[in-house]
Amino acid sequence: MTFTDPFEVTVPSGTRPIGEGPFWTPGTAVNWTFRRFDFDRDPVEVVRPMQVIEDSPAGALLWMPGGTPTAEARIIGWEDTDPHDVPHEVRFRPLAEAPRRVAVPGTWRGLGVLKIVPPDVPFSVWVLLKPGESEQVRADWYINLEATHRRTDDTLLTSDHILDIIFPNEAAPNGAAPLHAADGRLDPGGAKFKDEDELASAAENGAWPRAWSETIRGNGTELLDRLGEFTWAFDPKWEDLARRLASGETAKTGRLGPAGQPDSDSSHTQEHSQPKQEHRRVSDGCYGKDWI
Repeated sequence: MTFTDPFEVTVPSGTRPIGEGPFWTPGTAVNWTFRRFDFDRDPVEVVRPMQVIEDSPAGALLWMPGGTPTAEARIIGWEDTDPHDVPHEVRFRPLAEAPRRVAVPGTWRGLGVLKIVPPDVPFSVWVLLKPGESEQVRADWYINLEATHRRTDDTLLTSDHILDIIFPNEAAPNGAAPLHAADGRLDPGGAKFKDEDELASAAENGAWPRAWSETIRGNGTELLDRLGEFTWAFDPKWEDLARRLASGETAKTGRLGPAGQPDSDSSHTQEHSQPKQEHRRVSDGCYGKDWI
């Protein structure tokens, strides 16, 4: 099996993939956008301003400090409600009955996020920084399943695929291990799918074809089976970099100011050998967290 995008995303003409030049210059401000599969019907998108840390044939690294203003998409009539808290029978409806959405202002919570974007794959890797115990900073590794990325000179375009993958922050009582083993090996044994109920509901309520949910679920399983092929994206040094950015340290590849914000003179503001695998494949059906 190979990775497959379940649907095409509407993008401007002249876009190019991640991993293909011309590359963004470190320090440049770009917009990360999420467009729904029905963007032509309802042209509302999520917009997150991010700072380019690195961009090359290997992929792109983008940083967003905590507190960054964003544009979020909300269902009309539920503007003050996080989409995850909207009842499934309201959120997931056949296209002819689908609710309309509106853009509302938002703010990135937590201490910041470093997004790692490999080329030609339907996912990105996030290092999420949050307050921990005893004034420590907690770093969570997170995989966001989403459309294979396209970009312009100032925008990254993708579409969220609902399903995500999370890892324990440290060894769990049930034996589940974090992403990075003590010997440096990538260990998918502790991985859990997140929001699999929403992915199933999108198909069951007719918001999109059941085949799309199956494709997305298959992409997640394929990634975990092939995790060792993506060592660049999961390199533990990105966690160290994210911590430094959150503390305001200047990145070696880009000039950042306090708390990782761009210096005023370095960017413009946008409006808007294979490691052993331990993940166990489940042949079919909906994946519950206990399966992984």
